[in-house]
Amino acid sequence: MILIISAAHIISVFTTFDSHIENIKIIDNLTSLKISTTGLLYASQYHPQDLPTLIQQIDTQLANEPLFQSSWFNTQQINQTNQKLANQWAEIHSTIDQLRFTETEVLLPAFYDSLDNIVKQYQVLAKKKIHIIHLAEFISFLITMMIGVTLYLYSKKQIVQPIKQLLKNVQAIKAHQFDLPYPYPSNEIGVLSQGIKDTSSELDHLISTMQKQVSEQTVALEKANQTIEFLYSISQQLSTVKLTSPILYNALNALARQANLDKLCLELNNGTFINSEHGCAGIDQRMRSIPIIINGKPFGFLNYVLKQGARDQYALIESFTGLVARALYQEEHSLQAQKILLMEERNIIARELHDSIAQSLSFLNIQCTLLHRQVDHSQQQAQQTIGNIEEAVSDAYIQLRSLLSTFRLSVTESNFKEALLTMIKTLQKQTAAPITIKQFESYFYTDASQHIHLLQIVREAIINAIKHSQCSHIEISCIITDQHKVWISIIDDGQGIVNNSEKDNHYGLSIMKQRADELGATLSFNSLIQGTEVKLIFPYKKSILNQGAEND
Repeated sequence: MILIISAAHIISVFTTFDSHIENIKIIDNLTSLKISTTGLLYASQYHPQDLPTLIQQIDTQLANEPLFQSSWFNTQQINQTNQKLANQWAEIHSTIDQLRFTETEVLLPAFYDSLDNIVKQYQVLAKKKIHIIHLAEFISFLITMMIGVTLYLYSKKQIVQPIKQLLKNVQAIKAHQFDLPYPYPSNEIGVLSQGIKDTSSELDHLISTMQKQVSEQTVALEKANQTIEFLYSISQQLSTVKLTSPILYNALNALARQANLDKLCLELNNGTFINSEHGCAGIDQRMRSIPIIINGKPFGFLNYVLKQGARDQYALIESFTGLVARALYQEEHSLQAQKILLMEERNIIARELHDSIAQSLSFLNIQCTLLHRQVDHSQQQAQQTIGNIEEAVSDAYIQLRSLLSTFRLSVTESNFKEALLTMIKTLQKQTAAPITIKQFESYFYTDASQHIHLLQIVREAIINAIKHSQCSHIEISCIITDQHKVWISIIDDGQGIVNNSEKDNHYGLSIMKQRADELGATLSFNSLIQGTEVKLIFPYKKSILNQGAEND
């Protein structure tokens, strides 16, 4: 627009200015014509001989003044004056040609006045053109100034301010501030602003997503670290001390808190149930079970119930069951090792007894027999003394053989019931009376030393029934009462305890009572209507499990 206006202004100025110059030339020509007219008047009075030259000069000047036409101004009056001037000159020219100089002198002043009038008209026209030029310049300046102000305001609003806002937004985006206002002018800056906004939104989304992922990974790592610490703590608890019910109870409670469980319990194959403080999961329909197994050997199941809406941490619970399985396996392996060491020690003692005392007693028994033959039968007192010595040596030899059998008892089974069945199978060969188990608690178990003491007490009671009761049936029972007491009874249907039983079994009964005392148990021998009952009673958790505390 500025270029168009400038071009129009220049064209109009040049056109008007050329016309103005043309008018000035006409005015100059008319002025010269006035001077020539004055010379013509002077020549007509004083120098008539100069008239032809002056007339020719005036004709030439008048011939260069055509009619003036303009679309901007009214030139009718000028054209009429030009026409009148041409007519006056024609009349003057005629009077001069006819040598009527007097008329010429009369017509020349009017012609001069016409020239003066037309000069004034052209001067007025020149002033109008100058005014038009000034007006055109003022209008052009005004329009240019308005366009300039408009461009200034437009650029400030549509260009400068949006660019400043975009610069601020870029700085804010560098500072991770994305919730910003954006300008939307209807030009290229608006497109650029929209592009920056889209980029900012995408960056905001990417950064938010990355922060969320980092936060989730941090939480996951923290949970994993807590899980590792928990499993390490449980592993330490289960492996550094003897495995007991309170330890498993505390471990279950820790797992319930860590895995957000509602109920949790441990069910072992030996019949043991250990519940957490939240209760047993076995009666809940939502119960889930994980087998406790290691090296292909099952030990039981871990039963649990999730809290409402809680996430199932199966990996954690499975790892926990692996630790429990390993602890149970190590405990069983430790029991086996203790039993093996104990049996090896007993075998060594038995071998030493057999190689020393047993041979000595056999030698004494042979010597008593020879002495009995060498002493005269008339010496009854000596014979009686020799008989007493021989009976005592025989009794000592029998007791020693029994002790050797006890020491050489092989206990290969870690489960008490299985070991008892193995022992019954061996003793069954010594009698025709069937030896059976009437009742037995399946979840009853012992440690190594208790295992041996209980088997020896039961074995001694069975051997006494076989040797002295003349029974037809022997029954063994093992029950656990509601007061957590273990009752082990051996009942035969023989002749019962006779008066000499104490004497005959003096050493066997004493050893049985001594073993019962080591167990902290009560050993009793009860006569029944038919037969005898040997009963052993002791606390289950305190002695057998070595728990040291109740977990109920």
